[in-house]
Amino acid sequence: MRTIQKTLRQTLIAAAAVTVAAFGAAPAESAELKLLSSFNSTQKPTYAVLERYLENVANIGGDAVKITISGPEVVPIFEQLQPVVAGVFDMLYTHPVFHAGEGGLALTVDAIDVDPIARRESGVWDYVDSFYQKQHGLKMVAMMSVSMYGYHLFTKEPLSEAGDLAGRKVRGTPTYHGVIRALGAEPVVLPGSEIYSALQKGIVDGAGWPAAGMVSMKHFEVANYRLRPTFGAATQPVFVNLKAWEALSAEEQSVLLEAGKLTELEMPWIGNGIQNEEDMKLDELGVKVETLSPATAAKVQTAFIESIWALGGDCCGEAAGALRTIALDAGLTQ
Repeated sequence: MRTIQKTLRQTLIAAAAVTVAAFGAAPAESAELKLLSSFNSTQKPTYAVLERYLENVANIGGDAVKITISGPEVVPIFEQLQPVVAGVFDMLYTHPVFHAGEGGLALTVDAIDVDPIARRESGVWDYVDSFYQKQHGLKMVAMMSVSMYGYHLFTKEPLSEAGDLAGRKVRGTPTYHGVIRALGAEPVVLPGSEIYSALQKGIVDGAGWPAAGMVSMKHFEVANYRLRPTFGAATQPVFVNLKAWEALSAEEQSVLLEAGKLTELEMPWIGNGIQNEEDMKLDELGVKVETLSPATAAKVQTAFIESIWALGGDCCGEAAGALRTIALDAGLTQ
C-alpha cells in the first residue's frame, strides 16, 4: 500500500510540475508570501497538514514560491481573519470555526464526507472559494481534511451508566457543541492551549479535539478515556489575500493550486496513518476507549452534522443553505 501511495504521489507531483512548467521558465525572483497559521508545530496532526502542503509547494514549484509562517503566538486564532483580509499577512491556514462570526462558511465542510474528488466535482469546492472571494477578498487554494477520523471527545472519567456524559462540562469550540449537548453535557469554550490546565484544575471534565492530538498535546496526562466512534471531518483550508493572489504570476498561482489539489488527495490517508500510530501509543499509555452504543453513536453523528449546518446558517444565511443543497445532491451530507 505504501509503495502504491508513493508511486501515485510521484505521478501527481510530476503531472503538476509539467502543468507549472507549461507557463514558461521560472521567475528570476521567488514570490515571497507570509502565512498566518492557527496551529503551531506542537499541534500534530493538524500542523502536519500544513507541513505537507508546504512540501508539495516546494516539490512542484521549486523556488517559485517561498512561504514564511507565523503562528497563533503572533496573532490569536480568533483574530486571524482580518489581518489576512487587510493584507498584513498574505495567507491563512486555519479552521473556519475560528472566524465563524465573521462569515466562516467553510466550517460547514466538516459536515461533508471526506472525498476530495467529489468535493471538487460536485461544486462544493468552487462554491466555498467563490464565497470567500466575494465575502472576504480571499482566494482559497486548498481545502484539506486532516484524516477520515474527524473529531472525538476525551474525558477524565468513563461514560455514565446511561452511556452518556450527563451533568459534565466539556470544552469545545462551536464545532463540538451539538455533540456535547447530545451526550447531556454542557459546552465550555476555551482555546486549545488551555485544555490541559482546565482538565488538570477540574474546570472541565472533558474536551473535544481532532481525533489525533492527545499525544502531542499531552492530553493523556490529564484525561483517561477517549470516546469512539469519532465523528465529522476536520477540514483545514488555505486562503490567499486576493490582492496578493492577483499580484502572483500564472505560474506561481498554479504552484499553490496544484499543491492544494495534491495535498487534499494525500492527507486523508496520511492522517489515517498518524491516527493509527497515535491510537497504538495511547493504548500503551493506558488511555482507555469508551465505546458509544450504536444508537448513541448515530445520535452523535446526526447532532454533529445538524449543528454544523446550523452554525453555517447563523454565519452565512442562504449561502449555507445553497452549499448544503449542493452537498445533498451529491450524496455527501445529511
